[in-house]
Amino acid sequence: MIEVEVKVKIDNKEEISKKLKELGFKYIKKKFQEDIYFNGIDRDFKKTDEALRIRDEDGNFFITYKGPKLDNISKTREEIEVKIEDKEKMRKILKKLGFKEVPPIRKIREIYKKGDIEASIDEVDSLGTFLELEKPVKSMEEKDNALKEILTILKALNISNDNIIRKSYLELRGSQ
Repeated sequence: MIEVEVKVKIDNKEEISKKLKELGFKYIKKKFQEDIYFNGIDRDFKKTDEALRIRDEDGNFFITYKGPKLDNISKTREEIEVKIEDKEKMRKILKKLGFKEVPPIRKIREIYKKGDIEASIDEVDSLGTFLELEKPVKSMEEKDNALKEILTILKALNISNDNIIRKSYLELRGSQ
C-alpha cells in the first residue's frame, strides 16, 4: 500500500476540527499512540529515509515499515503494517537482531474521516499540534490524484502548501 500523506503544524485545534466537520468529515475517535522507532542494522534509516516502528494504539500493537518518500511535496511512501500480539516480545526480537531503539514519540490523536481520506489532529509530546491528511492508494498511478484531493482539502482549510512539513515527528524531534 502507498500512503499519500500531508502534515502541517496548526495553532488552533478547535478551529480546524470545526472546519473539517464543515467539509463533511465525521469525528471517529480519540486515541493515544506511542511509537517506538528502530534504526537499521545494515543502514542508517535517517539517511535512507526509511522507518521501522512498533505502535501501541490504546493497547493494540502494530509493526510498520515505511519506505523512502516518493515525491518532493508530501510524505507519501510505501507502508507495510502488521498487527502483533506482544509489543515487548517484538521489541526484544528487534533488539536481539541488532536494531537500535530510539526514544518513543507519544501523541493523542483525534481521527476524522470523509470517504477514504483520514484527517488526524495530533497533539505530540514536546512538538505541538499537527494536522495530518492521508489517503491510502494501491498504485503509483493513483498517487497523484490522491495528493490533489488532499491539497484541495488543505486549501479549503485556508492552509497554504508552503506550510507542508515533510519530516516525521521523529525527524522533527531530532533524535535518530
